[in-house]
Amino acid sequence: MKFPCLNHGRFAATLVLPVLFVLPACQARWPEKAQPVSRGPALYPDYSETVIAPNIAPLNFEIKESGVRFHARIAGEKGGSVEISSRNGRIVWPGRAWQPLIAQNRGAAVWVTITVQDKDGACRRFDPARIDVAQEDVDRYVVYRLIPPMDHLWMRIGIYQRDLEGFSERPVIENQNFSVGWDGCVNCHSFCRNRPDRMSLQIRSARFGRPMVVIKDGVSQTVDTSASGFSKSPAAYQAWHPDGRHIAYSVNMVTPLEHTIGEHRDVWDHDSDLAVYDTDANQVSTTHDIADPDRRETWPSWSADGRYLYFCGAPQLPMTKLYEVRYDLMRIPFDAATGTWGKRETVLSAAETALSAAQPRESPDGRWLLFSLSHHGNFPIFQPTCDLYVGDPKGRVPQPLTAVNSRWSDSWHCWSSNGRWIAFASKREGGVLARIYFSYFDRNGQAHKPFVMPQEDPSFYESCTLTYNVPELIVEPVPVSSSQLGRVIAAKAALPAPSLVRK
Repeated sequence: MKFPCLNHGRFAATLVLPVLFVLPACQARWPEKAQPVSRGPALYPDYSETVIAPNIAPLNFEIKESGVRFHARIAGEKGGSVEISSRNGRIVWPGRAWQPLIAQNRGAAVWVTITVQDKDGACRRFDPARIDVAQEDVDRYVVYRLIPPMDHLWMRIGIYQRDLEGFSERPVIENQNFSVGWDGCVNCHSFCRNRPDRMSLQIRSARFGRPMVVIKDGVSQTVDTSASGFSKSPAAYQAWHPDGRHIAYSVNMVTPLEHTIGEHRDVWDHDSDLAVYDTDANQVSTTHDIADPDRRETWPSWSADGRYLYFCGAPQLPMTKLYEVRYDLMRIPFDAATGTWGKRETVLSAAETALSAAQPRESPDGRWLLFSLSHHGNFPIFQPTCDLYVGDPKGRVPQPLTAVNSRWSDSWHCWSSNGRWIAFASKREGGVLARIYFSYFDRNGQAHKPFVMPQEDPSFYESCTLTYNVPELIVEPVPVSSSQLGRVIAAKAALPAPSLVRK
């Protein structure tokens, strides 16, 4: 079986590049004779009217207009231009020309002008497409999980790292690194303050158990949090405290559901609780307000200053009331120095919104709280109604990100280290497969039209049969290789069972 969007390992796909010619302006005579067309061109992916990072890889695309010859010119408001001609409509900007042009126009606009020649020799020139270049860079790397549509069969599953300044992708860990016959799952990777020297992820394997893998200061270890006595379920969603010592995590008892009418997939969370793992003391701690037997608690995430743990909580209801389960957005004070807890408080009530909250993420400066709202439940990637919202950390006047949201699910969001970029997973192209998008978030709290993660092959997403989720932006590459992590897991050299403290 081949997965055409994986370009590494033994599932490598052949990349077919277009025949391109980079032409000096003095040689590109035929586009100058074109008749103007009073509309923009049909492009895929469509990067028009977006705000891009000045360090992003070339935005390659296909011209979806009929013709026999195609010409693209990108020119900057502050100067510089690049021109390309193509026989098949595939535009692949050379990096050596793209990078200085975009750098020169940091904080300004660039314009893409498309000209198409028909069989009879007539030429059409479309209205220029504007792309704004932000002042601020996006973090250079993004780490995400790639899974096939039938992910519950534990086929080829992995976590991968992409260099956003180019097109290189490498595996952080794949289930084939520690399993035979694809009997394992990897998920729920997390970093501390967008840095890879503190990383964790979760393993589920028939051979090697269900340990949490913790990477800290160059040392990789595994720990079985379920051995603490807190819960028999393994850790799931994880979040590093800003102190780089504590990891909040959820334990979830979930059942995938299939529907015959409407959205075809869903997840039922029978029960979920939260705890915190102390990586220095090898200790699990929890308190009643985040492990209440009468409620479900999930989606842990720390405030930027580490004083609060955000999470989502809902009362226990039977499965017959699946569509009535809606989660409140909550937070609880935490003193990392003493390990003591305050009392939980409601940030945004589901009773008021009639929607279900998930995945709270506070901005690095502490000004904004980004989260998703959907019709019901706590698995927003399967909810077409799921949209992204932003509010202040106290939940006042949350607003939908109208420039970002689509008719399909938008979720799995994160912040860049400078707080100017949001990365998220979106199913906006048909509602089946999620792709990673980036949106510029300005200092006034406004998000701008997002752009999909660029690929070297402009037609990449048209043949990619995998879905992206859990994008996490980091400033440096992950410091260990997939083979190293595989050996750590296979060695079963786990830390002793953590102790448990309830407060």
